[in-house]
Amino acid sequence: MNIYHTEPRFDCEKFAPCGRISLHKCRKYKGRLDECRGCTLVHRKAKTVAGTEAGRKVCPHCGRSLPLHRFYNRTVRCGDKEYRCLTSWCKMCMSEVAAERNRNN
Repeated sequence: MNIYHTEPRFDCEKFAPCGRISLHKCRKYKGRLDECRGCTLVHRKAKTVAGTEAGRKVCPHCGRSLPLHRFYNRTVRCGDKEYRCLTSWCKMCMSEVAAERNRNN
């Protein structure tokens, strides 16, 4: 059912600056609720995701844009589902950190 409840929950502690709805609902449904359409009290942060080329990824550790084969494959399991993705750090950065950790031990 796609019904947006306008009254806040009884255990709600954080309200939007207008005081009528919860802060979560204000952020999530701001463009869809009639009473919140023109509101300028709450602003969302801009996304900081950098655009990437097809077949390339940016390593957040070294900052270089590298081809996808320079990142390790990773499998994430959540319940009975399995997701295949890539590590965030490139292979070179991960091996440098592992070598430093092994030297210190």
